[in-house]
Amino acid sequence: MYFDLYLPFPLPLEVEDCTSKKSKKGKGKAVSIPTPAVILKEVKKDCWSGIEPRDKEVFVKKIALSGHLGYSVVACTVTPSEPSNQVIPSPFMSSTPFPDLDPRTSSSASDSESSTSPLVQVTRYHMRIDDNRVHPLTSQNTNALKNYDILSVYPTSEKAFQLACTDLSNPGPNQIAIITLPLHERPFTFRFNWKQMRQAQRNGAVFELLYSSALFPPTSLSTETVKRYRQNFLSNAREVIRITGGKGVIFSSGPGGDVNGLRGALDIVNLGTMIGIPSNLAKETISSTPKSVLLRAQARKTFKAVMSMPKLVPAPDDQLVDISTSFPPGKKRPSDIGQDLDKEIKKSKVSVT
Repeated sequence: MYFDLYLPFPLPLEVEDCTSKKSKKGKGKAVSIPTPAVILKEVKKDCWSGIEPRDKEVFVKKIALSGHLGYSVVACTVTPSEPSNQVIPSPFMSSTPFPDLDPRTSSSASDSESSTSPLVQVTRYHMRIDDNRVHPLTSQNTNALKNYDILSVYPTSEKAFQLACTDLSNPGPNQIAIITLPLHERPFTFRFNWKQMRQAQRNGAVFELLYSSALFPPTSLSTETVKRYRQNFLSNAREVIRITGGKGVIFSSGPGGDVNGLRGALDIVNLGTMIGIPSNLAKETISSTPKSVLLRAQARKTFKAVMSMPKLVPAPDDQLVDISTSFPPGKKRPSDIGQDLDKEIKKSKVSVT
């Protein structure tokens, strides 16, 4: 079972414009900007409402290619365009993008004649954090964040990276599971602190390396840009593997790459061994490690293992059994054994204190 936990899901244009707008101070009257929750409540009937046909076609092609390459679990990722303290409501409340492919919701899951391979679709909320430390991981947004299976962040500075590794990865109802490292854009201006990264791993967070935009960028980019992207990715990825030892690292396709930039499981394993991951851990980056991320994400929704309030259910009257009638004839009951023991004690004149 192979996992790809980053397939960007398109958003309606109204929601993208709302998240990109910033409030401006002025002497005039304040203009009320609708929140993403209000917009989605008006236009959302299912997850495809308000999405451009071109964006839908690109996402459908990626889903089809993921199933063809042998991936069993993919994450439909919602990414705000700008850092914000508001949460975009999950567009997958009614159903997943392709419920017929998901064995949890497919009506033909028990049909042995089905030719399509099952594809589990989970949801993910991916946030960007900068020096302002603006993020929606607060107690006010807990109910909205519970509608997503996975929470992840994308730090862009040293302070944001420290916040993600120390505070945001601590166990809680809003605990992040993945810290994404964009290794292709430029050589990092800050050094990776191995103490902070080890602390994040102890808390259960993993580090995600995105290969699609680095190794298979769009054809519209120049040759020099493509070459620089690959050099930055390989050099920065080696540094991450040197610190982590290859443990707690996953590979995902991610956004920004070519539509055909997805690669099969064995290609990703070869990529991991090329950047220094031991061969026994290279396969775990797309199999067992992402699986542990999903299991820990389920525990986030039931923080402190509180599933529900216990209920006391009394036994029916017909299940009450009389102890005096439960012993067959000829065998002594516990009360008879105690009386015989008292008689033996009195005969031996032994005082029991």
